[in-house]
Amino acid sequence: MDYKRLGKNIISLVGGKDNINLVWNCMTRLRFNLVDNTLPQIDELKKLDGIMDIQVTPSQFQIIIGNNVDSVADEINRLIGQVKKQATPEKSTPKKGIKNKINGVFEVISAIFSPILPAIIGAGMMKVVLALIPLTKLISETSGIFQVFTMISDAAFYFLPFLLAVSSARKFNVNEFIALCLAGVLLYPTLINGAAKGLEPMKFLVFDVPYLSYSSSVIPIILGVWLMSYINKAVNKVMPSMLKAILSSVLVLAITVPIVLIVIAPLGFYIGEYLSKGLIWLFSTVGPLAGLLLAGFNPFIVMTGMHYAFMPAAIQSIATNGFDNFWLPFALISNMAQAGAILAVFVKSKSSEQRSITFSTGLSAIFGITEPGMYGVTLKLKKPLYAAMAGSAIAGCVAVLLHVKTYSFVAPSVFALPTYVAPNGNMSALSAILIGIILSFILSFTFTMFSKFELNLTNNQTTNKEQKNSKKSKIDLNEGEKVFSPLAGKVIPMNQVPDKTFSAEVIGRGIAIEPNEGILKAPVDGEIAVLFRTKHAIGITSNNGVELLIHIGIDTVQLEGEHFEALVKVGDKIEKGQPLVKFDVAAIKAKGLSTVTPIIVTNYKEFPEFEVIKVSETIQIGDPIIIIKGVE
Repeated sequence: MDYKRLGKNIISLVGGKDNINLVWNCMTRLRFNLVDNTLPQIDELKKLDGIMDIQVTPSQFQIIIGNNVDSVADEINRLIGQVKKQATPEKSTPKKGIKNKINGVFEVISAIFSPILPAIIGAGMMKVVLALIPLTKLISETSGIFQVFTMISDAAFYFLPFLLAVSSARKFNVNEFIALCLAGVLLYPTLINGAAKGLEPMKFLVFDVPYLSYSSSVIPIILGVWLMSYINKAVNKVMPSMLKAILSSVLVLAITVPIVLIVIAPLGFYIGEYLSKGLIWLFSTVGPLAGLLLAGFNPFIVMTGMHYAFMPAAIQSIATNGFDNFWLPFALISNMAQAGAILAVFVKSKSSEQRSITFSTGLSAIFGITEPGMYGVTLKLKKPLYAAMAGSAIAGCVAVLLHVKTYSFVAPSVFALPTYVAPNGNMSALSAILIGIILSFILSFTFTMFSKFELNLTNNQTTNKEQKNSKKSKIDLNEGEKVFSPLAGKVIPMNQVPDKTFSAEVIGRGIAIEPNEGILKAPVDGEIAVLFRTKHAIGITSNNGVELLIHIGIDTVQLEGEHFEALVKVGDKIEKGQPLVKFDVAAIKAKGLSTVTPIIVTNYKEFPEFEVIKVSETIQIGDPIIIIKGVE
């Protein structure tokens, strides 16, 4: 696979470099915070070799790559530079509504934990090695080799606040080294030793600073860096420029550290403690039901990115209780169920191409990477996904009854099995997980084998293309189809539009108009294909297959729909000249935003002839602006 070419194409099709606020990756997918979520060409992205699927949430644009995501991410970061500052995060993240707030929390957790996963997984795998060494009796547990390996396995977890300080600083736009100083305070020997000895709180002025051990903690440092981001902004706002380099950092630390030690860190510590106790209570009361739901619905948990919200709970549980019985075991059971369903599809497949896809993705699932198989096989075929969910749900319930638990944080794969052996050598949890994964594999395999479904893992691109060609054939070769102006106002050449995505014609060709009245009317007969939730952008497909994007103003997505009124909805049939959107030109300009509106034909390359009609400087609604000629 040509990762450089794929990276270039992805950057172009998500709206260009200027449309990317932040990009990072997890195990199998690229995650973007975009300035304008209407710009990505999803259909074109899905056609790229190497892209399995697209997932769009209110706060993220996600591209599922699979096992090669690191290589693609490296190329994208090399081409655009790793974005560490979110210049305008409010443009891409909705602010209102409980659902959007929850999505925002998931997005923050994902952005913080994704960069540190290699360190955590590496340390976890070293714990697997340490669990196996005593069985070989080749190396003594008192030897220097064993002690060094132990340090490697413990470092990432014991000093977890340092890792989280860096990734949190990147997310909250704080200097990483100042954030590391805050983590250093939390892990300072005075606090660690005081907690071990059970000392009474120290005094800071009239306030108590409790001695607590923040090693392996998650919540205190994240909350601390979040607070630091606001204090940093406030200090820099009032600090004279000539003094910032000397006094800014010391003031930020002098204000932040006491607040964190007195309030924020203890609050985070006890939240983590009670969260761990709450999970123990949950599994002691309704454990089988919890196991059934967690294992059964794990594919949807992964698809939505909610599994990142479970990671802090699993790490905290291991740090507090010495084990995790909440997420990791059920993720492993679910992964084995996916493998069973995929390999059943392999057995039922006839073509060599399908057998190659199912064998490789099934093997990946066994080793802990399920998304290639999930998006490439089970989700496409649907019934194998249902079979995997049913098999893992039953196995999850059984595993809880057998008291399954893991004693270390390791990515859920067959390599994690040694971590189910208790530190005292007890094998009961290992037996429980073995029964769970074998049962989930067999049940999912069996359910899939007895399910009836059409074996078609290829994309429908040919069919879609044929449909588009059939639409284009309706356009008369001589007459062509005309696109009429949806606005009245001043014509602006595309190369003068104050947005490179449009001026460079990244997503299509057309013209731009600066409207003098706030009414947008239909430029063609057709159907509303897309209406962005903020009502500032609308996509139209004409009856002859011409795909139009009309983007009212530049950066108007940040208005969150204010000053816009949609008169149609997605799926509505429309006629040329029909009112589509009302908007307040004066109010938009008063917010300091441009009202220049590009009218773009996004699929112009599919037609042999495309011409922007020369028009005068001013234009009226209904004047012809573009003519497109099709094929016979």
